[in-house]
Amino acid sequence: MNCFFINLEKATERRAKLEANFNAIKKPNWTLSRFAAIDTEYVRKNEIRGVTSPGEKGCFLSHKILIGENLGRDDPMFIVEDDAVFGYRTCTLVDAILKQNKDLDWDILFTDVCIPNLHKMVDLLQYRRELSAKRIEIAFMGLGKMGFAGSTAYIVNGKSKKKLYDLLEAATSLDLPYDLYLRALSHASALNVYSLFPFVTSLSDFSEDSQIQAGEGDRPDLAWNMFRKMVWVERNLQKCKAGLEPVKSRLSDTDKSPFSSLFSAADEELNAFGVLFSWVGANAAVLEAQRGLRVLR
Repeated sequence: MNCFFINLEKATERRAKLEANFNAIKKPNWTLSRFAAIDTEYVRKNEIRGVTSPGEKGCFLSHKILIGENLGRDDPMFIVEDDAVFGYRTCTLVDAILKQNKDLDWDILFTDVCIPNLHKMVDLLQYRRELSAKRIEIAFMGLGKMGFAGSTAYIVNGKSKKKLYDLLEAATSLDLPYDLYLRALSHASALNVYSLFPFVTSLSDFSEDSQIQAGEGDRPDLAWNMFRKMVWVERNLQKCKAGLEPVKSRLSDTDKSPFSSLFSAADEELNAFGVLFSWVGANAAVLEAQRGLRVLR
């Protein structure tokens, strides 16, 4: 598998961290190459059109140009941003599931994705536990109509590179961030988009749990990132629980009441997710996920 990571010239610490991580876990026939990210100076100098920010435009162009540079190769390419982290089993699990699903029609396969919806988070916890009970390590999860975000880590099917590149090239005005543009293409059935689940990559310590500081409990992106780490196949549940402690101490009884069954369960996984879901629910004022909790009691 040919892996590529997108990295700004100034982000030397991120580069070193990711390269060290990959070198520690890589398997034979897995390689990692750096792609110099398009920066905001390039965006401004070239007067790139669109309503997104210069940083978002640079991200979009980085992914597009990287894919365009690899159109001559018919093998899949694994693209990651420099805050991704590979697990010790990432290579093995990806190789195995791609081999087992040779006939599946897919264009993009995410290995980690953001799910910014409480009800869907509850559903996915249920799904993770069901897969575990059946001793199924990894499954394909269709993202065709699902709300998702993030472009931290994904694989482009070798036969789909030109198709994807042409769709990106068609965006002459960059009015959506890259990840949301991919989501729009998925929802319009222009691309067949899936994710591996549980996730086989995650977020590095550049988006670590220690970011949850006093006064930041109302930032939904921190909660969404924590969910990604907690459903990772190689998660460290104790570390996640420690990261949730600052949030737990600020939750009111009202915040926790929709998820009381999780707090009272004799299961540390459910206890931890009770904190996470209460945090998300308190921020978004979304209580409809209660109807999905009966399957976890």
